Parts: sequence; structure tokens; C-alpha cells
Amino acid sequence: EKYHIHSVFGVAQPRECPGVPTKVLSPRATWNNDEAYYKTAFKLTNAFRENFKKFEEHASEEIRRGGPQRYAF
Repeated sequence: EKYHIHSVFGVAQPRECPGVPTKVLSPRATWNNDEAYYKTAFKLTNAFRENFKKFEEHASEEIRRGGPQRYAF
């Protein structure tokens, strides 16, 4: 319960951090437009995956699983 798994990037985000406003801990909450946020998040994950293809053959399965797991349509 101390962490939230990001729905696009798959990383654990802390729900609380001393001295940090809760809103800042959620990237989506810092945007005024959910649709624009998710569109940008998926654009970033797709760019990451495309770029990582250059290095994929040198990475272990554990490293490959560490990247974004969802694709934009």
C-alpha cells in the first residue's frame, strides 16, 4: 500500500514522501488533461521501446522486463 504501480510505465511510485506534496508524486495528477497525459505517456514508452531495440540483443531478460510493458495503439 506504500506504492502505486504506474499503469503505463510499470514502476512503483511512492504514495507518500516526507516534505513532498502528494500531488507531485503522481505524474498524472500534475496534468490538467488525462487524455493528453496518457497520450504523452504512451508516446514516451513507444519511443523507449523503439530506441531500446538497438541494445536488446545485449540485455538479459531481467533488463528487458524492466522497460515499459504496455504499448499505445
